[in-house]
Amino acid sequence: MLRMISAWRGTAGSGGYGGRSVGLGLLVVVVMTAGGADGAGGFELDVLMSRAQGAARWCLAWYEATPAADRMTWGGLAACAGLGLGVLVERMARVRRRRVMPKDFATRFLGRLQDGKLDRGKALDFCELNPSPASRVALAAVRRWGRPVGDLERAVGLAHRVEAEVLRRNVGTLRRLAALTPLVGLLGTLLGCGRAFSGHAAGAAWGPNLAAALGPLTAGVAIAILALVAYDGMSGRVESLTGDLDRVGAETIDAIAMALPVDPRPGTGPIAGPATGTTQGRTPHQMRIEVPKPAARAMVEDEDDFE
Repeated sequence: MLRMISAWRGTAGSGGYGGRSVGLGLLVVVVMTAGGADGAGGFELDVLMSRAQGAARWCLAWYEATPAADRMTWGGLAACAGLGLGVLVERMARVRRRRVMPKDFATRFLGRLQDGKLDRGKALDFCELNPSPASRVALAAVRRWGRPVGDLERAVGLAHRVEAEVLRRNVGTLRRLAALTPLVGLLGTLLGCGRAFSGHAAGAAWGPNLAAALGPLTAGVAIAILALVAYDGMSGRVESLTGDLDRVGAETIDAIAMALPVDPRPGTGPIAGPATGTTQGRTPHQMRIEVPKPAARAMVEDEDDFE
């Protein structure tokens, strides 16, 4: 271990602050790998140390030979690539179908609720013991069991909106990276072309410099393509999951509405007759139609004759 630390000091001593940072990062990686290798019988410590020294020398040589503008460009591209990869991995872990809508919940809860095997208390316990976005959407309707259907629909709509926003979180970052990385690469290419043309005016060969200046633009376009593909894939998955959550909420509302007893409409019960006191039924949509008397129509015709 002392040999590794002394080697890091000798390697990073000539690179300034940037070289020390790179060397320190490589030292941490080597120490972590060596700790696992000693317990598992993998690579020897000397081999790891030599590889770390070679990687540190290459990074320091590139850092010293690269102009400051190129270091800024490549650093921005590396940051964009790292950010996009982190967002993609995090979203893939968050929007897994079995995490958003577990099969056990979707089949057991909805099936029992539609068969009438769950009342309000059992449905609350089932949703609270199985936390997931689907259970939270269904829980919004179960908590309002017995209220009008309009209240259930508003509660489910609000819960669905909240869960959809959680699923879409950070997905737009991939689209922003797809628009940003080509611009960063173009900036690096323009700076490199400027150096190449200024060197050509002094009589130097500008062909290899111009070819090297296209590297940032190529890398930026490649990162943008990957970010755009990842954005489209994640957007499609999120839309599919939000549709499933909407279906769960609608089925929960329908099952609760079917489980409740139907109250008779006011005025649809038996009513007493006008003279006999007996009861007679009344249809829900009873209408009253008045026909004008013939005498009134005759009077109107007579008035037309006087005119």
